[in-house]
Amino acid sequence: MLTAANRSHSLLRRLRHRFGGQQGFVLPVTIGMCTMLTMAGTTVVAYSTSSARTSSRSSADQSAYALAEAGVNNAMAVLSEPSNNALDSYLLPARTTPYAGGTVTYSGILDESTATWTITATGLMRNPTGPGTSPVRRVLNVRVPVEPSFQQPLNNMAWNYIWAKATGSPCDMTIGQSVNVATPLFVEGNLCLQNTATISNGPLVVKGALTLSQKANGVGQASAPVNEAHIGASCQYWNKAMNYPCKGSPDNVYARTLDSNVPALTPPTADWTAWYLNGSPGPYYPCAEQSGTPPLFDNDQGSPAAPDPSRRNGSVLTVFDLTPGLSYSCKTAGGELSWNATTKVLTVKGTVYIDGSAVVDNGGTDTYDGQGSLYLSGTMLIKNTKLCAVADAYGNCDTSHWDPNTKLLVIAADGHGGQVPSGDSIQLVSAVFQGALYGTGAIENDTTAAVIGPMIGSTVILGQSVTTSFPLIRIVPSGMPSLQKTIYAQPSPPTGYSG
Repeated sequence: MLTAANRSHSLLRRLRHRFGGQQGFVLPVTIGMCTMLTMAGTTVVAYSTSSARTSSRSSADQSAYALAEAGVNNAMAVLSEPSNNALDSYLLPARTTPYAGGTVTYSGILDESTATWTITATGLMRNPTGPGTSPVRRVLNVRVPVEPSFQQPLNNMAWNYIWAKATGSPCDMTIGQSVNVATPLFVEGNLCLQNTATISNGPLVVKGALTLSQKANGVGQASAPVNEAHIGASCQYWNKAMNYPCKGSPDNVYARTLDSNVPALTPPTADWTAWYLNGSPGPYYPCAEQSGTPPLFDNDQGSPAAPDPSRRNGSVLTVFDLTPGLSYSCKTAGGELSWNATTKVLTVKGTVYIDGSAVVDNGGTDTYDGQGSLYLSGTMLIKNTKLCAVADAYGNCDTSHWDPNTKLLVIAADGHGGQVPSGDSIQLVSAVFQGALYGTGAIENDTTAAVIGPMIGSTVILGQSVTTSFPLIRIVPSGMPSLQKTIYAQPSPPTGYSG
């Protein structure tokens, strides 16, 4: 096969032969042909070089796009970190990460009204086409919807008990008057029954001693024993001798299972600091939509860009009325606290935090909607009012039609005294509440007050002439005090790629 050079020499020989007798003509033609061949060769070289540059530029472009994708992945890792709240608008400031041959810069902007992030990632690669040229740049934009976490499976059976945490006194929990406890009861310390108080259902767990002060006091009956009674220390009935372990009928304690083997259950703890920083609405998550006069969530929280847990100091001194005469509404991407004064419906979704105290005192019957938790640095008072998940036609809280796994309000209070007696965190006066209560101090049901639902406090004071019972709880609001790691809002997979 002839090469290009051989073909050129052959062509020249033929031209010299053809124009051998025309010496003056051959030279210009030869020079012209050489010029043409040189130009052709130069074109081939230039084309080959251009193709190589185009290929290198295309490869750099693909690498820059891959860097942009890496930036999106880095942003998603930040939003998906369990300890992060994906609805924190300050989570994604601009960050630059170096890679071999290039860098990626990524950042995000949260639309709080739609709970959607727009993430922008810019990949830069060294330009291979020559020195002094601008880097190869690819920009990628994605949208990331965020789903608030409103509920979670129950991981702590303590929320199916009335639970008294105090220890160290002869009577760490006292049940008096004509109270009949018909729901599981767990006492960390010593339990005393007085007047005509009885326990008609179980399980009953007392880590310390059980004292039945009066002849009318008892646990179960011979004809209707409770399912379980676990008494860790002694039993004493009326004026009889103290027995250890509890002997059953001589101690007026009747249970199908009676022993001193206390179950290894641990009460949940409220993560006050985490919810102070992440409650929505709350000190660092103000109303995105607002009407009327919602609560002041904090007075001195400082910059949302730099949340400060030391500002959880009860700075809101005015007690907020949750159910006033006028409606109000506060909505965020992660929750809601609203009151409809016409329909008498309180809506609590997500976890709300007020760095102060709250009260419900409007008379009559109110209902609530949603799966939610209300955290208070201060105290809670419910007075002269029924606050129900479900109300019947007579204005009473309806337990038979209440499913706490779909509608449950949890109120957690960390304060003591003030609008309630010293030592109390939560007090009910001539009131009924259908939901769950958690107090650092005591939870007190005064006079004819009652709680239909679990209560966890230093001690629990039950009112008069009350039978307590509530349905089994399996699904709880995400902000409910728990033993498991708190889960905030989490991102969905990215959508709407562009760039």
